[in-house]
Amino acid sequence: MFEKQKTFVLSFSTRLAMLQVPSWTMKVRMAALQYSSTVSIEHRFSAWKDLDYFHGQVSTMNYIGHGTYTTYAITNASQLLVHETSKDSVRVAVLMTDGVDHPRNPDVIAAAVEAKGHGIKFFAVGLSDIAQQNNAKLRAIASTPAQQFVQSMLDSQLEEKLLKEMVSVVFILCPKPKVVCSHLTCRQTPLELVFVIDSSESVGPENFNVIKDFVNALIDHTSVSRDITRVGVVLYSHINMVVVSLRQEASLDEIKSAVHSMTYLGEGTFTGSAIQQANQVFKAARPGVRKVSIIITDGQADKRDSVSLESAVTEAQRSNIEMFVIGVVNKSDPLYKEFKKELNFMATDPDSDHLYLIDEFTTLAGDYFIIWP
Repeated sequence: MFEKQKTFVLSFSTRLAMLQVPSWTMKVRMAALQYSSTVSIEHRFSAWKDLDYFHGQVSTMNYIGHGTYTTYAITNASQLLVHETSKDSVRVAVLMTDGVDHPRNPDVIAAAVEAKGHGIKFFAVGLSDIAQQNNAKLRAIASTPAQQFVQSMLDSQLEEKLLKEMVSVVFILCPKPKVVCSHLTCRQTPLELVFVIDSSESVGPENFNVIKDFVNALIDHTSVSRDITRVGVVLYSHINMVVVSLRQEASLDEIKSAVHSMTYLGEGTFTGSAIQQANQVFKAARPGVRKVSIIITDGQADKRDSVSLESAVTEAQRSNIEMFVIGVVNKSDPLYKEFKKELNFMATDPDSDHLYLIDEFTTLAGDYFIIWP
């Protein structure tokens, strides 16, 4: 399995280095380490010369053996990314493991949480059938959503899937990127971006603050300016209000301040009216510029809303507004299937690219979901 991992790294790194994406310029650097009871850093970001040199370092790696101390691997990878890459890079780590740690291995989940707190996106690649039995641990280590960040070495399409998901992650945080594998510089294209934020009773004041922090963290990674990305914000519950409009052409600091100052409303979930309000905000969009709406909600649309969800979403579709949806769901809720159906309806097709389901609001902390390549 060790040789198989080396072969995978050599093949995947070649494809990543050769990757070309229309309208984007990517600069890729790679690092590699292997671990057991100890960690061996085989190639640092600071030592990057070219792909051939990186391949030479990987090809000559010698098998360590001994116990599995994944915590040490995550800690060392995190240090590499934090100390040898710029803060405005997209930091991505790919952890390959069977998920079976030595009994004396320190808390691996805590190490992963700390690493993700530095903005590092973690992919977990299970190496064998044993890894499937430890899927819960891999999901806890990996970034969310799991369907994007947890992969398997047994999958014959692993390279294709990982490449697609890694490119998606780069687009999330661009401009300013990178990968355990890379460092990217992006050419920016104009965008009209509107957040639609649920502030209903079911959200709660504490989770509402988590949402505000998440939105501001995402805005931090957006090229806000009147020429590139303009941002709008709609807050809703039983009423809706435009916190920031596109016409304001607000600065990054002005938008973040407005989001931070939003007041929790705490009543109904009038999602139809909120989307209709966002549609109105988009009427100030620049001609020919892409329009993206990000909806964050945890509950079904309120039947008391005078604006139906269907009519508001249909209007958005007719206006060529691309809708990304983050739904906080409880799969044991008897209304789960109905709520998921609503979320699927709101999200632009394909749902796999535009809909993100999470179990709790705290998952938003330190993670980014939305992709607008």
